[in-house]
Amino acid sequence: MPNFKEQNQSVKEFTVEKAYLQFIFPFALKKDCSNKLIQQLQQQGYEFFTLDNSHLQDKYYGDHTVSHYQMEKIFLPNIEPIIFPSDLTKKEGFRRFSKTFNQEYFLKGKYLQTTFQLLSIDIIICPFQIGMMNIRVELPDNMSYSEVIEFTDLFRVMEPLVEEDSDIQIGIKNQSYKMIKDFIFESLCPFMKDFLDEKNANSSYFGSLPFYIDERLYVVGYIALQEDSMLDVEEIYRLGSISGFDNKGHPFTGAKNSAYMKRFYDNHVYDRWADETYYVVTDYTFSCMTKSQGELTYMLANQMFGQYYYSFLLFYYYRIALMKLTYEQRKLHKGIKGIDVDNLIIQITEFSAKIYNTEINSRLAGKEISNYVRKVLDIDKLFTQVNKTLNDLYKNEERMTSKKHNYLLQILTVYTVISGIYGMNLVIHNWEGKIAWDKFSHYTIFEYIALFVALSGIIISTGMAIQAVRSYIRAKKRSRKNYL
Repeated sequence: MPNFKEQNQSVKEFTVEKAYLQFIFPFALKKDCSNKLIQQLQQQGYEFFTLDNSHLQDKYYGDHTVSHYQMEKIFLPNIEPIIFPSDLTKKEGFRRFSKTFNQEYFLKGKYLQTTFQLLSIDIIICPFQIGMMNIRVELPDNMSYSEVIEFTDLFRVMEPLVEEDSDIQIGIKNQSYKMIKDFIFESLCPFMKDFLDEKNANSSYFGSLPFYIDERLYVVGYIALQEDSMLDVEEIYRLGSISGFDNKGHPFTGAKNSAYMKRFYDNHVYDRWADETYYVVTDYTFSCMTKSQGELTYMLANQMFGQYYYSFLLFYYYRIALMKLTYEQRKLHKGIKGIDVDNLIIQITEFSAKIYNTEINSRLAGKEISNYVRKVLDIDKLFTQVNKTLNDLYKNEERMTSKKHNYLLQILTVYTVISGIYGMNLVIHNWEGKIAWDKFSHYTIFEYIALFVALSGIIISTGMAIQAVRSYIRAKKRSRKNYL
């Protein structure tokens, strides 16, 4: 909710026949806890999602159905193992666990009070210790357009940072909460708190991703309007910027410059089926808004639960993973303990080779919408930055290795020269058989030098041999380790 009121600006109002919202929260998992989390999820009634389980097609989406057969045909063959892993052991895939709730709750804000149906929750375990939670919500029929956007704005604030966002209540009659994060982690998924990596507890934002501003949930939305609704750029902009009510309770647009809103439209709106259906992609939401009727509106909703949801999810994960790898590289340059150069190089390489793909859809519309998501989320820019990071790491490793070799060569040269001068035999005869300890006190300065060179050479050679063995063992362990 903004802290201003726009003056002399008329805002159109529409009736929303149907609205489905999916709120996505990314988080970091504690190291090596995924197996324990899987066990906990199964104990809590969450079911592992696979395309082979056709009985799951209509279990989590209210009155809608997601065809698993069609999902298999939509994504490219190299993408399916990532987003639809066949079993729980596939760590390079999105291991999704889902649970049906179908329970009614209420949300009360300063200018909005409504019930909503919580359909289901997904917990998705992704590679590189990243997880995502998806909360599916169905709003009551025939709400106003402004009320739907206001609900979206209120629900996505995990932890209010300004006073205007703090005046809410959510829950059921006998148990309500004043923050969305408490509603989620105390009522819906209290067990999840044990698995969140909260090393960055001092961050000003709620969440466990210090490189990502995640106090607000990302929204995947589907909004079906009445057939006679007259959409324009301003109203589409409202959805993209999530502009519901201002601080006086009036619907607002969020901008006044029509040229600015037109630029926004050109960069963020996929309008192949205008003026009936629009797809809006921003940093806050990926939404479908339509005034189509009949079977078409049912199909569009199914797509937002199915193929477009997964297309977005993959690119959203790319964004988070790439930002994490960049963040790890910055920690490395700052000299923070626990960051290993070789480990980071392997993680970047495995991400690029096993997970990252720019083309994921086999259908034209899916490709075009995915391109909008990829562009808005800056995936190409982030990937280029990570590739540059990889090149920098290789160069730094080469420089460090070259320095080590130079230092070693200098040491060996010194010992070789001294050994050549003294022949390494000035005091050797005193070490044969029983060591003549009493002769040490009668050594000349040159014999002491020879003794020092011999003993230190033995010690250094032994240390170098031990270090070589340790490096070999570490390399073998690293080659067997799964970084996903």
